[in-house]
Amino acid sequence: ELQEQQQHAGIVLLATVKGDVHDIGKNIVGVVLGCNNYKIIDLGVMVSCEKILQAAVAEGADIVGLSGLITPSLEEMAHVASEMERLGMKLPLLIGGATTSKIHTAVKITPHYSQPTIHVLDASRSVTVVASLLDRNVKQDFADDVAAQYQEMRDEHFRTLTDRK
Repeated sequence: ELQEQQQHAGIVLLATVKGDVHDIGKNIVGVVLGCNNYKIIDLGVMVSCEKILQAAVAEGADIVGLSGLITPSLEEMAHVASEMERLGMKLPLLIGGATTSKIHTAVKITPHYSQPTIHVLDASRSVTVVASLLDRNVKQDFADDVAAQYQEMRDEHFRTLTDRK
């Protein structure tokens, strides 16, 4: 098993969250990352928060990736982030899917989890994001840059809401 781990650049757990059956994007991310020497644990669709977190621990995942296409999936992703925080998990969290966005991730998901939580626009970007998060030499700077960008986005979002009142 140790040899198998050394053959992979990292272990990425992917799941389409509970309530959602859409998985084309997640499947493409899995193929792209798999072709770049990452071990992919794909839990499929309609995956409960509990199953995602149990599998992340059991499989020794380095990163958790959540996917969803429909709007209710966004709330479920925030719930998963909250549970990861409550359990003291330290894994980076990737957010992706058609209804997801950088601003939504910054405003609705990132505040629930103290570890790097990053929106991935499409499968082609997943390799760069995962590589950055798993490289000890760049992880902190990368995570800090994203956190600062998301904080600016949150500030602007809330300033805009305040301006409307």
